[in-house]
Amino acid sequence: MRRRQRPCLDCGKLTRNPSRCDQHQAAWQSRQNQLRGSATQRGYDSQWQRVARAAVAQHRAIYGDWCPGWQVPAHHSTDLTADHVVPLARGGASTSENTRVLCRSCNSRKRDQ
Repeated sequence: MRRRQRPCLDCGKLTRNPSRCDQHQAAWQSRQNQLRGSATQRGYDSQWQRVARAAVAQHRAIYGDWCPGWQVPAHHSTDLTADHVVPLARGGASTSENTRVLCRSCNSRKRDQ
């Protein structure tokens, strides 16, 4: 199925991308990344890395490669990640008590909810 061409929001050049041509999409993404800040600036420091590794290792030792699911049933996944129960943006801490394990897909679906 071919995607319909649309005008770039910045220059008007026709593109198959959803909103911007490749050149302007790259520039827009760069600006967004600068506004967002680095992982360390957002609170994902070495303490979080240690807590996350320990949580994933403990989860795998007990449950293997199973994700408990977020708004989907539990499922097999080898791409497990640690997740803040209460997001940092809402005052959560990088502690084992505020950590659970989800697959990358469920973690992305959950976002900061």
